[in-house]
Amino acid sequence: MKGRNWTIIALGSLCLLVDDAQAAISGQIQARLVIQASCQVSSAGNDPAAGPVSDSGLLDFGRQGPTWVNPIKASLSDSAEGRLQVACNPSVTGFTVTINGGLNGDGTTRRLSNGRQTIPYRLFVDASGSDSYSIDQQRNFAVSSGRRIPIPVFGSVVANTRAVPAGVYTDTLTITLDW
Repeated sequence: MKGRNWTIIALGSLCLLVDDAQAAISGQIQARLVIQASCQVSSAGNDPAAGPVSDSGLLDFGRQGPTWVNPIKASLSDSAEGRLQVACNPSVTGFTVTINGGLNGDGTTRRLSNGRQTIPYRLFVDASGSDSYSIDQQRNFAVSSGRRIPIPVFGSVVANTRAVPAGVYTDTLTITLDW
């Protein structure tokens, strides 16, 4: 009989151990953030985290009579920083800017249009109008620090001594940045 008591006691003790037993298991969690070699475009005053800039601004040449003897000038911003700004991470050393001929261009000249009549205009990198953005020609911009780099865009409607019909003359340009 002592053999049976021992077995019962052993089973009873084993049940107590199982009821009070605890276990610990450890594992790993992977965390990841991928930062691409890229640049981010923002317009002055906009939060760059808000996403891509689809409305890059307006070159507003203002109101004018039917003729003008001097070029009419405009810029995307009166700010020294420029309306469009680009911030790149350190792995990007430069980017290019290309501006197309617009909806009314003919391949060599950008044109404002009221639907029937057109008025030629040009785009420049500088306010003096000595360095132009040719149609679909890439302009190189160097990235040398983590600062935002302004993309200057100035426009000039050529002088016109021949009276043009009244109306709203517009164009839509596509600006492309590549890095």
